[in-house]
Amino acid sequence: MAAALPAPVRSLLAAIAETLDVPAPAPGRDAEVAYRLLVEDRARVVRVILHGILTGDETRDIDWDARYLRERAAERPVTYRTLDQALDGNDGQS
Repeated sequence: MAAALPAPVRSLLAAIAETLDVPAPAPGRDAEVAYRLLVEDRARVVRVILHGILTGDETRDIDWDARYLRERAAERPVTYRTLDQALDGNDGQS
């Protein structure tokens, strides 16, 4: 049986999944462009973190990396109309 992943690694993997898990855009150029820009930005942040882990020293604080990913994702929330909103007839406005 495989060994369980250390808690910091599990937290980092969860943060990566959360960061990259963005809802599909509603049909239309504006939502699709906003979606693409958001996904590209979040993927860039994930790549930077992973590059730092893979090329850095072994004392890197992976818990900090996970928190950083979550904070960056919170700074760039979904602002476009999502496919679910379109299907529900919701205009995406609060």
